[in-house]
Amino acid sequence: MQGWSPEFIARIHLAPDVLARSPGHVSEHFSTGVDAMRATLAYLRPLPRVWVQRWLAQERGHLVIHPTRHGFQTGIQTFRGRALEDVAWMQLSLLVDDPIAYLTPFGMLMAHLIHWEERDKWQSQAWRDVARGVQSGFEAGYGRSEAAREQIDIYLAEGIAWYLVDRRALNIANPRLEKLLRSTLFREEWYQAEGNRA
Repeated sequence: MQGWSPEFIARIHLAPDVLARSPGHVSEHFSTGVDAMRATLAYLRPLPRVWVQRWLAQERGHLVIHPTRHGFQTGIQTFRGRALEDVAWMQLSLLVDDPIAYLTPFGMLMAHLIHWEERDKWQSQAWRDVARGVQSGFEAGYGRSEAAREQIDIYLAEGIAWYLVDRRALNIANPRLEKLLRSTLFREEWYQAEGNRA
């Protein structure tokens, strides 16, 4: 897969017969599972290089493109006889029908890898500002889906997915979250700045 390291590609897995086990209209868009993987990788291009490096420096964090499973699960998951830790299960049909929903489990993985769930323990002001910004948008009632309007973790994950799929549309619908993500989690220099560690 051009432009991605072998280590990155190794974190993305295809379920067996993923196309055959998906609704018929999916095969109108993808001839092979590899085509679906390429489409997924295209959406991941905005990921900051430094964040990807931190991700790949750990053993955990995998994406599985699957015909039926969807969601993010922490801990050890079994896939094709392998033990994978912290898995974003992504239902292939959503890549066609709703790419933002498709990538939301990846957004949850991204949030998990920055220890979002431990935000009350973040030490640096920069990270606390991220938490405060997400909280502010959530409390203002933003969120594309009902689940995102009810749970702040899903609000952030969905926002990350939306940023990856269509940053301009996110800016129109939720400008404060788009600006926050653009200036922090999706900005190389922000990670590299002294003290920007959770």
